[in-house]
Amino acid sequence: MGDKAMKWLEQCWQSFLSIVKILLQSKWNTSLPVSFSNPDELLILANGPSLNRTVQESADFIQEKTLLAVNFCVTSHIFEHLRPEIYLIADPLFWIVPEKRIQLFKTMAQKTTWDMNLFMPARAWTNKEWQPLLAGNPHIKVYTYNTTPIEGFQHFSNWIFRKGWGVPRPHNVLIPSIATGLRLPFKKVYLAGADHSWLPEITVTDDNVVLMHQKHFYDRNNSQAATVTQENLGSARLYTILYHMYVAFKSYFILEAYARRLGKEIINITPGSYIDAFKRMKV
Repeated sequence: MGDKAMKWLEQCWQSFLSIVKILLQSKWNTSLPVSFSNPDELLILANGPSLNRTVQESADFIQEKTLLAVNFCVTSHIFEHLRPEIYLIADPLFWIVPEKRIQLFKTMAQKTTWDMNLFMPARAWTNKEWQPLLAGNPHIKVYTYNTTPIEGFQHFSNWIFRKGWGVPRPHNVLIPSIATGLRLPFKKVYLAGADHSWLPEITVTDDNVVLMHQKHFYDRNNSQAATVTQENLGSARLYTILYHMYVAFKSYFILEAYARRLGKEIINITPGSYIDAFKRMKV
């Protein structure tokens, strides 16, 4: 059997598995906000270390966009300054580790004094402990998105993405952020702080412990190399880390093809970014 036939059969199987996963995991109706300060241009603020430089040097560019922040941005010094209209959370450790959950949602409830749309994974609603932390803040409106991993034929995947029933395999917060942004009315989705420059930051000790120095813009140079924690709270091995990187970078090409199908653009403004799927632009 030829390579093309094998690839077609593999995509058939992946599409079938995606349908099964949707039936088992996805919420059918996920509403979306409809009003934004700039309905044409979205700027996703990823947590890479270059974001500090972008915020300092490109204030006018940032000010003109609707902003989407992610994960622990709320604990940073720029959250109240930038006042993002959209916030998206993906890290499963927020539901597993109480300290992370309290730090994130308590800080968000205290700091957010403007109207903000908060996107939470469907799986988060099985955990009731974060909800009281936000209940007293009338400015935060919560929306649900599905993290069901979708694979298979591109045209099939595009249809699922438009319905909001799933996303390309979400191995980091940027993937569902882009997918969500493309479901909203924005014609251009810009990426800042999307460094993804992890490869040089991986080391293996003499005891075969894999360490990765995951730098964020809010670390203030205090971060250190550490093991990568998985959902079972165990430390990831090197092959797992590299595989997740492979899946993430592949997902960006799927999102790029999806954006083109919608007649939209994803534009990476991150200096030195390792992502090779999207159009680059200097600001």
